[in-house]
Amino acid sequence: MNSGESELKVNLRLKRGNFQLCCNAQLPGGVTAVYGPSGSGKTTLLNCVAGFTVPDDGEIRISGTTFFSGSSHINLAPEKRRVGYVLQESGLFPHLSVEKNIEYGFNLTPKNLRKYTPRQLIEMMGITHLSHRDTKTLSGGERQRVALSRSLASAPQLLLLDEPLASIDAPSRGFIIQKLKMISDEMRIPVLYVSHSLSEVIAIADHVLVLSEGSVAAEGSPNILLGHPDVKKLSDFNAFENFLEGIVISEDSENYITAVEVGDANFLVSHTGSSIGSKIILSIRASDVILSGEIPSSLSARNVIKATVSDVHFSENAVLVECDFGEKMLVEITRQAQHQLDINITSLIYLIVKASSIMTLDK
Repeated sequence: MNSGESELKVNLRLKRGNFQLCCNAQLPGGVTAVYGPSGSGKTTLLNCVAGFTVPDDGEIRISGTTFFSGSSHINLAPEKRRVGYVLQESGLFPHLSVEKNIEYGFNLTPKNLRKYTPRQLIEMMGITHLSHRDTKTLSGGERQRVALSRSLASAPQLLLLDEPLASIDAPSRGFIIQKLKMISDEMRIPVLYVSHSLSEVIAIADHVLVLSEGSVAAEGSPNILLGHPDVKKLSDFNAFENFLEGIVISEDSENYITAVEVGDANFLVSHTGSSIGSKIILSIRASDVILSGEIPSSLSARNVIKATVSDVHFSENAVLVECDFGEKMLVEITRQAQHQLDINITSLIYLIVKASSIMTLDK
């Protein structure tokens, strides 16, 4: 969390039929992921913060501004809360071009509150080539970039994101994850990010709020929550995806290989055609990595990375090993493998990764 960032204080109670939401949390600046199963109250929480759903009682405050107070009879209208809201379905205006969609949010914002012009946001989100396109012709990832740009054009004091990456491809996911981290760090806009994906939560969140059946089941650092029993019930370790930021250090077009520096390690990946020194994102599934207690030899896999085990997380069916090589990567193995290799915190380990199993995403 950067100094000067706003804190969001939420203490609310709401009952609708058989469902009851009871949430009391003080959320720091940066990105807070709201994590939990379907029906746990994640979207309801965001709607209460946005002003679309009115709690029965409680208080919602940010930066000294009260959005809602049951005791003081305050309920600020949604349009007066200066909240940006991006849903899984982008909600773009189909009759407007990409640029006109973004200008819409900008034009509604008082001049003294504006932070970025539509042109700056278009360049930031890498959609210059789409400026004059009809939004109906865009891919899912492109639509979400435009939706995020439109929200930011209105200079929100808080950004709400409800499963924004759920239905888009991996390259777009990686790009948007990196942009959201940049938005949080540079623009200092608090972000509430709803997701079912543990990969997204670990990649983007500074703080996590876990909801279960309308109550706060856990709260804290994403890495700490990997070991929490309520979180382990919700997590699919086999589907976990690591997003690692690196720098291209060499291109071997003859052998169709690119070398990427990540932390203290160099990864060889399939040829990217990227320029030397350019930033790139590597996507590696936790289940695509093999661990060895010794330096392996005579392998077709191009990557053997020396690392130290910084943590070990157990679930009912698998073990998630946190490996440190100047950057953190999570690897999913069986309990039997963990026992046979005697993998524990501080163990020296070698990560074996095929170049073909690493997806590269331009930043």
